[in-house]
Amino acid sequence: MSGSSQLKALIEERFEQFTGTYNAGDIKGFTEMYTEDCKLLPPGSVTKVGRQGIEEVSTGWKAMGLTKVVVTVDDVGGTEGSDTLYSYGQYEFLKDDGSLADTGKYLIIWKKVDGEIGRASCRERV
Repeated sequence: MSGSSQLKALIEERFEQFTGTYNAGDIKGFTEMYTEDCKLLPPGSVTKVGRQGIEEVSTGWKAMGLTKVVVTVDDVGGTEGSDTLYSYGQYEFLKDDGSLADTGKYLIIWKKVDGEIGRASCRERV
C-alpha cells in the first residue's frame, strides 16, 4: 500500500470511529475523539472551540433529528509520520427514517496527540 493510500485508510478508519460513535448516540464519546483545542467553524455562527463547543453543536444536531452521519473521504494530504494531516470530502446527515436532512463538504485538519490522530480543527459545510 502506498503512503497516500495508507494515510487515506487511516483517516477512513478514524471516520468510522467518529461516525459510529455519533450514530450510536454517544455524544460524550464523540466529543472525546476531538483534540482539546479543536475548532469547529459552522456556517452562520461563531467558531466553536474545544470539546465543549463540539458537544454543544453535536447535541444540537441530534436535537434537530440529525441522527446519523455518513462521511466520504475524497482526499488526504500530509506526510506519513507527520503530526498534522488534512482531509476533505463529503458528508450527509440523515433523519431517523433514513431520509436525507443535510449534505455538504468538509475540510478537516487532523492533529496527532499522544501518538494518536484526532481532529484538531475542522470546517464543516465548505
